[in-house]
Amino acid sequence: MEKERLGLSARLPLKAFLPVLILLWSCSMPRIVVLEDPLSASEHNELGVIYERSGKIDLARKEYLKAAEKDASWPVPLFNLGNLAYAQGDPAQAERFYRRCLALDGTDADVMNNLAHVLHEMGRDIDALEFIERALAVERKPEYLSTYEAITGRPAP
Repeated sequence: MEKERLGLSARLPLKAFLPVLILLWSCSMPRIVVLEDPLSASEHNELGVIYERSGKIDLARKEYLKAAEKDASWPVPLFNLGNLAYAQGDPAQAERFYRRCLALDGTDADVMNNLAHVLHEMGRDIDALEFIERALAVERKPEYLSTYEAITGRPAP
């Protein structure tokens, strides 16, 4: 009889403490804490440029969108999104981003040139001519002159 008492099952103590162990484990579960995004709009935009140069287009797009969301009054990420859309073969999306960019800064000749180029490729030369003429009124860069010539078939006056 003495030997039977010594032969207790090792599971008996674990079964007795199982509810306590579960309670302790549930109290120590990690908590997910959501912190505010520490990066500025400028930093997201710079990160997007780095991703774009590395060929990580989807990551670049996400960073440009975060930058645009962080500072809705800053046109640069929208310009970058337009360039990205154009490079990916989506002129309609590029047009939308360039127009949003111009709504924030109607004097940016680079945006006007790019929009004119996109509109020309979409067969909308009347609209394209308006934007390239506005760009040339601000500055006469070689790429603007090239866009003008592509649209009109003649050198810029």
